[in-house]
Amino acid sequence: MIGNLSPGTHGFTVAGTRQVYHVAGSGPVLVAHSGGPGVDFSYLRSPALEEHFTIVYPEPVGTGDSGRLPEGASFVATYAEFLAALIDHLDVPRVFLLGHSHGGLVAMRYTLDHPDRVAGLFLYSSPASTFPEFWADTERTTAEYLQRNAGNPEAAAAVAALGGFYGSTDAEKTAHLRACLPVYFADFWGRQAEFKDLRDAVRAWAVDFASRVFDIRAELPSIGVPTVVLTGRYDFICGPVWATMLHEAIPGSRLVILENSGHFGQLEEPGAFDAAVLSLLPSFEDRVRATFRRGDSAEVLRMARAEVDRARAAGEPGGEVEGLYAQARVAIRGGDLQRAQELASAALDVAVRAGDRRLEERPRHVLAAVARVAGKYAEARELYLASIALNKELGQPETVNSELHNLAFTELHLGNLDRARDLFLAGRERVFLEGYDSFVPYLCVAAAALASAEGDHALTARMIGLTDAAYAAIGQVPDPDDALEVAAARRSAVAALGAEGFRREYDAGAATTPAVAFGFDPIAHE
Repeated sequence: MIGNLSPGTHGFTVAGTRQVYHVAGSGPVLVAHSGGPGVDFSYLRSPALEEHFTIVYPEPVGTGDSGRLPEGASFVATYAEFLAALIDHLDVPRVFLLGHSHGGLVAMRYTLDHPDRVAGLFLYSSPASTFPEFWADTERTTAEYLQRNAGNPEAAAAVAALGGFYGSTDAEKTAHLRACLPVYFADFWGRQAEFKDLRDAVRAWAVDFASRVFDIRAELPSIGVPTVVLTGRYDFICGPVWATMLHEAIPGSRLVILENSGHFGQLEEPGAFDAAVLSLLPSFEDRVRATFRRGDSAEVLRMARAEVDRARAAGEPGGEVEGLYAQARVAIRGGDLQRAQELASAALDVAVRAGDRRLEERPRHVLAAVARVAGKYAEARELYLASIALNKELGQPETVNSELHNLAFTELHLGNLDRARDLFLAGRERVFLEGYDSFVPYLCVAAAALASAEGDHALTARMIGLTDAAYAAIGQVPDPDDALEVAAARRSAVAALGAEGFRREYDAGAATTPAVAFGFDPIAHE
């Protein structure tokens, strides 16, 4: 990383107030906003996560070397504005956001205001509101804390210190935070040796607001980015009740409860915490598939070989299968069908030895594709039928749809035009009705091939234009077998129409949309 994301400490000015931040690690950018408000950021540092992310740690305005809060600052909105300025300053299209406690409120506010800038959201021990019921619940949870630590006068003193957390000076707030910090852990007293340094070093700054009331509950269903909600079972202030509320309101979110943690899960159960954060990252399967569909074969090979080495060392057959499968697809793209078959067969052997039927799906798909590209259509048909049966068994309807699409091409090449047409049209309706949006460009390939087989060269040219536009719109290229189908249809259409006639029809197709081209009215099919 260079410039605003180079490792080290940086600063810039936001409307006259200095904002300081620190950068460490490598990988996708993750901005980690600490809690409080008014607490030093350094407790949130995570060397383990810095191996996977370039982590940006802001010193929240009002703390550390950042400037004091501007006059009239609000409990959440002001921090969200500074976060927005920071992310703009970093000059990256999208970031992952991790917000702890009050930082989670800030992260949610930013995500709602700038959804296109957030790749993923990690809400760590955060509430959805600070209405009276939130504060009232802490009375119940602190009573439970005292019951668990009955007979420990230090525990009782820590609870008593909670009332002074919002000290009027920096020194007072720091002293009260250190005094009450044990309450924030599931078992501070049993693990004092681990947490003593944090208690001795943590700092806080006095921050004041006209109101600390905040309620974002009604807006939570609008959060549409991948979200993980995490808290500790014994978090007395932002525990499972509040995490569950967030999880149930944010569509598609994942809930993680750390069973032996309080408010500082990254310190109490670091392994489980790190795994939860890393779950926001795309899997190897997703990353290598996206890279392949962008047409970057060299990068796919680099990624796939590294994954095979990693998986073999770790004894993970799933990773080995995925790595071999990705290499096999590159071999098909390069026309080396023998190498593709060798790699797919090796992947299938690994899957069979592992005894996991799910791992067989990808190598079986490649073996069918090799037969199809080699012109062995009868063999390809049988392999696709077997793959369809396997995916039905595994309960994977989208993959069944994909293999039915491939089966239709084998029927087309075997001269079974009516059967191919039926399969293509059924697939088209299924894709629109089931919302398989990522498959729409494949429908365009099918339409071009079908029109070519039917001898309608003008329609073929239009469908090729539609195909190219559909793939360009998502920054992808067709899979190797589909690319061959498009190339063959293109040659036939150009030969029949001439270059000028082809271009005229092609441009007309490129100017339309799949829904219009296929006459699909979603309202009529509801």
